[in-house]
Parts: sequence; C-alpha cells; structure tokens
Amino acid sequence: MKLGGAMGNFIDRVFKGEVVDMIQVHFFNFPVFNVADSFLCIGVIVVMILFLKESRNREKELQELVHKE
Repeated sequence: MKLGGAMGNFIDRVFKGEVVDMIQVHFFNFPVFNVADSFLCIGVIVVMILFLKESRNREKELQELVHKE
C-alpha cells in the first residue's frame, strides 16, 4: 500500500511538478485535509465497528450454546 502511494506521489511530481493529495475548498472556510488519510481513518473505524459487532454475535452464540445444555 505504501508503495502505491509512493508511486502516485512520484508520478504527480514528474508530470505536475508537485504532489496533489490535499483538498482545499475556497467557497467556504474549511481546513485543508488529506483525502487518503481521511479514508484510512474511516476504514479503521468501519473495521473496528465490524469487529465489535462480530465479537458480540459470537458471544451471543456461545451463551445460547451454554444455555441449551
């Protein structure tokens, strides 16, 4: 994954003369942010939610199994 980012930055540097990975909107006051980092944070949050949800489901299944015996 880091290699892909490095290659993307290299291509931007060669063809555009600069690395373009920040977004700044001028039509309202909003901080400049890095899109890749934003999606990485969102992905980590989604994985954490799915992990917690799955662990709860397994806990319920184990409880049901114990109570059936």
